[in-house]
Amino acid sequence: MIDIVLIRHGRTAWNVGEGQGQRFRGLIDLPLTDEGLVQAQAAALRLADARPTHGSTHTIRGVRLAAVYSSPLQRAVHTAQIIAEPHGLAAQSLPGLSSMDYGDWAGQLHSDVAQRWPDLYRQWRHDPFSIQIPGGESTQDLRDRAIAAVHEALAHHTDGETIALVSHQVVTRTLSCALAGLPNTAYWHIRQDLGNLSFIGYCPTSSEFALVGLNDTCHLNPALPQTKGLGTRILLIRHGQTAWNEGAGEERFRGRTDLPLDASGEAQALALASRLKNEPLAALYASPLLRAQQTIAPLAIELARSAHPGGQGFKIEPHGGLLDIDYGHFQGLTHSEAAAAYPELYARWRTAPSQVRFPGGEGLADVQARLLALLDELAARHPGETVTLVGHQIVNKVLACTLLGLDLDQIWRIRQDTAGINVFQQVDGVWHTLCLNDSCHLA
Repeated sequence: MIDIVLIRHGRTAWNVGEGQGQRFRGLIDLPLTDEGLVQAQAAALRLADARPTHGSTHTIRGVRLAAVYSSPLQRAVHTAQIIAEPHGLAAQSLPGLSSMDYGDWAGQLHSDVAQRWPDLYRQWRHDPFSIQIPGGESTQDLRDRAIAAVHEALAHHTDGETIALVSHQVVTRTLSCALAGLPNTAYWHIRQDLGNLSFIGYCPTSSEFALVGLNDTCHLNPALPQTKGLGTRILLIRHGQTAWNEGAGEERFRGRTDLPLDASGEAQALALASRLKNEPLAALYASPLLRAQQTIAPLAIELARSAHPGGQGFKIEPHGGLLDIDYGHFQGLTHSEAAAAYPELYARWRTAPSQVRFPGGEGLADVQARLLALLDELAARHPGETVTLVGHQIVNKVLACTLLGLDLDQIWRIRQDTAGINVFQQVDGVWHTLCLNDSCHLA
């Protein structure tokens, strides 16, 4: 696996948040502000920090970068130079990572563009891949050149190396969608904050990409991201490590087997409580299985102890919608045992999992149905509130795929580490992905 760290540059004077008061920046060559420099330095420190992790299988600190590639625009170049310096590297310019050519829209306020080109702007806000910007390029053209740039960089690297690509919001969003196989409509529904780190895995053997982490900003702000609006905000967590998880030995099909956390899992639960204790939580929901309950228990205790608003008497609410998939006859088997006992079914599970219904158990569609019912329940019970859900690897993968618009055969392209955090928020009836698989608290 070649690991790709996809980084959005730091702040410029034209980065003023979301909405119609911002300008189309594109190829206008803006410098970093003082705040942008601080953001770049924080990202550099995060990547160079060699502290150990509490059992996390994807390392987000202390990576040794083999190369740092950058858009040729100065806001990206300066960010890349700061990130490259601790590794003794020079940032390499890669023109395909440059921002979008917004043509006649460049430098204009969104409100002015919406007034002058109302139909085109409205279509761009719906599906940016469906239009050609006057005097500029299309998002499809940008996608093609950005993907070509990624492959150009990958051609110089081998399995086990990590590279950084520093670019712009339009590029990091486009690449996140394209490399993870997301539909075009997901473009507006995934968050890419200034100075964020997103993690993509590339397998040279299969030439496939996987989304390891999205919009990680804990080096900039320990609080998890949120967006404006009154929609429900969900913090989706995978339970901590057990003796049957990959990090503890040969992985087994866990399913409904009621396993406790091991020592690493207990440490992850404590780290999780420390990370979330200041979040404005309205409720704690968890799978009824012991490993999920134990993962969230330290947070429930912390909330009561610190007299967090609403924290007195905070209880964990078991919810059957978060139960792990019922693996039926596969339950308790190692992967090698399952492959030997059910070779055809196991092969299908690894290649077309949506087509598998486990003998004596469930299929992914069953898991998805109960999760969709859970989402409706949460949106009705907790409008404008933040709730925590603790589930399992497959449960969380299914929910992430559903909210990202991916079909269930793509679950292997979405990473869910033990005790990792995902943040989703409903905005005008649509679920937005604010971050994916954040395990910063485990370092």
